Order: sequence, then structure tokens, then C-alpha cells
Amino acid sequence: MKNLAALVLVLGLAGVAFAGVKAGSQITIRVMSAKVMKNPKFIGTAAASLSRGDALTVKEVKGDWYRVEGAAKGWIHKTNVVEGKVELSTTPGGGSSGGASRDEVELAGRGFTPQIEAKYRDENPNLDFSHVDSIEATGIDPGELQAFVDEGGLGGGQ
Repeated sequence: MKNLAALVLVLGLAGVAFAGVKAGSQITIRVMSAKVMKNPKFIGTAAASLSRGDALTVKEVKGDWYRVEGAAKGWIHKTNVVEGKVELSTTPGGGSSGGASRDEVELAGRGFTPQIEAKYRDENPNLDFSHVDSIEATGIDPGELQAFVDEGGLGGGQ
């Protein structure tokens, strides 16, 4: 009987270990902005840019990359998403539960919203945000980046 219980426990833990994002899973963007790529690699052409909270459906899993459809079609890396559909509440505290849900805390912890940043700037007029603004405005042309990778034999970030 102990052996049967141990076997059931091991199989149950193995099922949890192998559970995760698979074709058909709903995922949500958890970072401020994320690029959906045309191919499953970091360096290349972006198919779209998505914002925190955008929902996608996984069509295929290839290593750490998900081929997705929904707000955009293409490939997104697993570090940009959280599994499941995230429902944000407009009620303070997340509704009747008396607190924010795990998903709301996850999304809220990913950075300033434009409204919070504007309020912070107003409350701190002596701070110099020019360096932050400069970094945020920086962009890299995907074609130039791909040429750099090709010329240097870097492998394309796969």
C-alpha cells in the first residue's frame, strides 16, 4: 500500500512538473511592452509590439518560444508572458476579495504607467528625467541589427 501511495505521489508530481503552457493555452503580456517576432529568435523582424495585459492564444510551443495568435500573430518568448487570462479590476483592492489578485500584483509590479509617471514628475519637479527619456526613446532598426549579427557571425540569438 505504501508503494502504491508513493507511486501515485511521484506520478502526480511528474504531472505538475510537465504541466505548463501548451497549444491552446491562454497567455497574457506581463511586461510593459513586448515584441512578437516573425521567427522564434530574439534578433530579427518584429511582427508586432504588444502592451501589458494583451491576451494571446498559444498555437505551438518551440523551446522557450510560443507561436501565438490574438492581439498579434507570430512568436513571443516565455519571459514576456504569464499563463492564463488576466482580469484587471477597476474596484480598489480587486473587488470583494479585499485585496489585489496575484495577476494584478504581477502586472502592477512591472513598471510605471504613463499616469503614475506624470504624477511622479509633478510631485518631483527638481528631478532630471532627460536620461530616462533618452533611453526610452532609443530604438534599434531590426535590419541593422540583423546585418550586425550576420557580419559578426553571432548566430541570431536563437
